[in-house]
Amino acid sequence: MCKIIVTVRTVLWYVMSLAGTLMILVSLFTNKWLLGKISTTNLSTSDDFLSTAIGLGNSVASGNIKDILERNVGLFIDCKIPKGKKFFEGECIPDWENIDKVFLDMSESAYPHAWRGAIICFVIGLAFMIITDFFALMTICCRSCVCCSVFTICGSIQTFASILFILGLVAYPAGWGSAKVSNSYCGGQSEPFFLGPDCKIGSAFWLAVAGTVCCFLSSSLAIWAYRSTKTLKCVDRENQGDHCICLP
Repeated sequence: MCKIIVTVRTVLWYVMSLAGTLMILVSLFTNKWLLGKISTTNLSTSDDFLSTAIGLGNSVASGNIKDILERNVGLFIDCKIPKGKKFFEGECIPDWENIDKVFLDMSESAYPHAWRGAIICFVIGLAFMIITDFFALMTICCRSCVCCSVFTICGSIQTFASILFILGLVAYPAGWGSAKVSNSYCGGQSEPFFLGPDCKIGSAFWLAVAGTVCCFLSSSLAIWAYRSTKTLKCVDRENQGDHCICLP
């Protein structure tokens, strides 16, 4: 029969893991990675002009008149602001009709190469974190798999996911120097790892940083959580025949 073991450490590990996953997920679906301003360089091409016009229309329609001169962008340049009630501020869903531009159109003018790499790192890392969250929930009842501890396996995967997130966070500012980003959002003054006076880092980037930190902490807490299920007090409760064990 399955023996349920819950400790403060296992709960803390799971909460930290889930928090990191949600932070990364929310940041990916937000258009607040880079906060730019409308300038003459935003109107240099027909695509930029159309994108700027759409942004102005969205600002007027949503009543955000104070943001009318701002031009924000997320990790996905082409995204749609959902109609109706939003789950969080700045929610912007990738335009699936144009998603092929990210991976099939290899032109730097269509999409910064560095941002393509960042998307790949974040998506793969997020997939790994979701998998570990699922298995972490199962550790309440199942704490070992074949020859290894589930905690150890999840901790190792979370470490790898955290490394992918760091690579994504480094790749993102590397794309600031592309003509697409510089001319469309930063007045033509941004360079790799350097933003001009017309641009600043948005809250979504810092949310991704916080999510990465949480993922690293959760990977470190995995072994700590595992040891809490092997303490003398826990073993004594198991030997006494308890099937539901809750320990501080």
